[in-house]
Amino acid sequence: MSIQVETASVCWKSPSNIALVKYWGKRGEQLPANPSISFTLDQAMTETHFKVGPKSESNGISLDFLFENQKNQVFEEKLKPFLEKASRDFAWLNDLHIEISSSNTFPHSSGIASSASAYSAMALCLCSLHEKITGQKLEDFFSTASYWARIGSGSASRSVYGGYNLWGSTPFLEGSSDEVAVNIDHLVHHNFKDFSDTILIIEKGKKAVSSTTGHALLKQHPFAGTRYHLAAENTGKLLNILKSGDLDGFIEAGIKWRKERE
Repeated sequence: MSIQVETASVCWKSPSNIALVKYWGKRGEQLPANPSISFTLDQAMTETHFKVGPKSESNGISLDFLFENQKNQVFEEKLKPFLEKASRDFAWLNDLHIEISSSNTFPHSSGIASSASAYSAMALCLCSLHEKITGQKLEDFFSTASYWARIGSGSASRSVYGGYNLWGSTPFLEGSSDEVAVNIDHLVHHNFKDFSDTILIIEKGKKAVSSTTGHALLKQHPFAGTRYHLAAENTGKLLNILKSGDLDGFIEAGIKWRKERE
């Protein structure tokens, strides 16, 4: 059934995040090969304006995308497959013309997980528009946003909440899931509540290896299984550290895990 809408618009700002235990390697439809924990970079933001209205074309996603107030055909083509998938839950995407305008407070594709902030902002806009257009409240707004953010970019699933988040099923946290991230602020000791991250930008160019390429390289890597095992184990260790407020343990774990990666 076609939906008749004059216009509807929403805007969301969403932050990037930095992984303390990194998700690297995926399976299926953007499912993680290992659980991960992150905290939010609340000054590294993407602001997304999402507007829909009547469309003239009869088939497919009708989209205009602006990044930093400039038409960006490359990003637009990347977004269309994501919106096609999202139409499984948000059927009105097929019936309306979509206008998206997005901007960052930091350089994109430079290693600060701009896809995390971009797709989380996009997913939050989709959820808000869905409620506006259908008049129906989502049963779990942020979990739905986390699910669709993940479809766009795995780490984006952790950016919809703010604070500390865990994504990926693990026996160390009841309710954890491969499909959505969960916020763990209520478990984190006050010793870690005022942690911050300083970003030094030395070059605004794109990183040499994209995250998508990096994930693909891990699939056949001989040490992939070991890496997944260590990440799963370190998730449990870090959860205990964050709960207890063990600052020395946090530092020691960081040094040890850095050596493991080297």
